[in-house]
Amino acid sequence: MKNSRLVSLLGSANEKLADRKIMRRYTAGILTVGAALRFAWVFFKGSSILPTEAFYEAAAFATRGDLADAYGPGTGLTAHLSPGMPLMVGTIYRWLGVGTPSAEFVLSCISLAFIYISFLALDAAFETLGAAPIARLAALVLLALAPLNISMEMGLFRYWEGAIAAAGIALCLVRALELDALDGRPSWLQLGLLAGASGLMSLFSETAALACYGILGWLALRKRGWIGFVGAAAASAALLIAISYPWALRNEAVFGEKVWTRSNFGFNFALGYHDKAVSPSDPKKVFFDRLDEVSPFLHPAALASLKAAGGELGYNRLWIARTEEWIGQHPAGALKIAARHVWEFYFPPRWMWDTYAGESGSAPFKQAMMWIIAFAGFVSLGARLACRDWRYIYVAAALLLPMLPYVLGEPIIRYRFPVGGLLVFLAADIVWRTAQSALKLPPGWRLGAPWFFTDVISNGFVSPLAERRAAAFKGLRFGTAPGSSSSICLGQLTLI
Repeated sequence: MKNSRLVSLLGSANEKLADRKIMRRYTAGILTVGAALRFAWVFFKGSSILPTEAFYEAAAFATRGDLADAYGPGTGLTAHLSPGMPLMVGTIYRWLGVGTPSAEFVLSCISLAFIYISFLALDAAFETLGAAPIARLAALVLLALAPLNISMEMGLFRYWEGAIAAAGIALCLVRALELDALDGRPSWLQLGLLAGASGLMSLFSETAALACYGILGWLALRKRGWIGFVGAAAASAALLIAISYPWALRNEAVFGEKVWTRSNFGFNFALGYHDKAVSPSDPKKVFFDRLDEVSPFLHPAALASLKAAGGELGYNRLWIARTEEWIGQHPAGALKIAARHVWEFYFPPRWMWDTYAGESGSAPFKQAMMWIIAFAGFVSLGARLACRDWRYIYVAAALLLPMLPYVLGEPIIRYRFPVGGLLVFLAADIVWRTAQSALKLPPGWRLGAPWFFTDVISNGFVSPLAERRAAAFKGLRFGTAPGSSSSICLGQLTLI
């Protein structure tokens, strides 16, 4: 009786939310309350500025018109960061003053706008993928009303690229899914526009651009075949060169050679790969000791080493060479570090919360929430791919590709933010599908473990006995991959 009432309640709520007007009304209310919570944080925390490379570089552009001082005031011209964020933030500072309350408030508003764009784009993407309205609303509630990263959203992302990267990846994902849903093939112009948008994203976040290029590549391959894939790759390369060329010319004028991206890979590479990082007993201490050694930002000894190496580019090459030599001598240790970095990107350890998320007492709870969401999100992604819904390769590209560059450094929490929303939507989707399936099963039945989301009728992945059992549920629709003749896509059923 309780199950039937709960099924009726949830089913009724889901049906109501299927009305887009009602869904929009609830979404607007949730986002409004979420914005109020975030602005309350800004009000109580004030417009205090955390000294960072991004802030100093934006301040230098505002006051002198130069992209400079990334390593501290007076440290000179730099290519430490991609140009997009320092130019945007520096322009706001020119208008409103460097670090003034009004400037910081505007920057917080811009960050929030991009974060909300990412939420709404992900909602649209998962609607296209067939996620239930109630699951999408639950994801929005969690993202807007229980923010795990509020200090980053309203503080750090005034200067760093996390919010813009999240919005860029989400917009790219929803656009690719829209083009994928067309009866015909996307035009070359549509693919070219997506390639151009990915190139522009590289001016703010190379990792977000990498995700967008992966999404574009799968779209071109899926809808236009290998010729389309090669054509899209060629167009992407040409547009990326054209978009990046002014930045490369600027760097050639400053440093004497073209720098197409950034000049900081070397010491970030060295930060992650060295003897003490293989099996650290105190990873926080190891990290900061190494940071003191290799980062020129507010570390006088490292800055002196940078100057002795002939500047940023020489310092970059020096640490690349040293780290490559270390990896050549310790391949097993390097593989161990790389594997740990993959894990830490999606499941940040406690010391990162205490250090970079501005947390204290709430850190264990937030860490646990993030780990649970990440685990459920990956199970959800694997389940949909096991169901042969190949549209989820777009999601996989958006989720996995941004991680790759950070495996070569140290994946601190803010690097993860652009994929955090994806994991929340994936987790909400599988929780709803699991609950829906479990609640609708009649007495005496339960879902077997593990959950595979196998299409038991049309694809024949499981035993004939399981097929006969599943046939009893033909009237229940749980969502299937496009082109499947089955109305069920769930795990093997087991009679208790």
